[in-house]
Amino acid sequence: MKTIIITVLMLATACLAQARLMRSWTYQELFDQADLVVIAKPVATQDTSEQAVLPNIAPDVHVIGLSTDFDIAVVMKGDKSMKKFILHHYRLANSKELMDNGPSLASFDLKAYSRSLLFLHRESDGRYSPVSGQTDPASFSILKIDGVAQ
Repeated sequence: MKTIIITVLMLATACLAQARLMRSWTYQELFDQADLVVIAKPVATQDTSEQAVLPNIAPDVHVIGLSTDFDIAVVMKGDKSMKKFILHHYRLANSKELMDNGPSLASFDLKAYSRSLLFLHRESDGRYSPVSGQTDPASFSILKIDGVAQ
């Protein structure tokens, strides 16, 4: 009887637990693969006409493209003379949609005094995108920094 109860509890727990596989990145991997590594402040963001489905996540997650302008505080890798860049990223198409194990998308509060550490690839159109991909950039490639240093 004890074995049956333990088995039932294990199966019930397994049914409740939901997870998805994510690649774990090290700072060194992000830095090595990046074209641009900066600390920067978001200053403006706008929707694009782009609509997409995020890769490597199920069920399908529909997203809308965003372009966010940044002012650079410091360049750690890349063109040291850069003062600005545009980040290509996404937001949920339906912000009210509830989902388990949803993506970790980047979002920015333009009114807050905030900076981020960004590990970025240069795209063919001149914008930049997260090294770790568009599904979970806020977990790896786009990291908010606390503090008030400029």
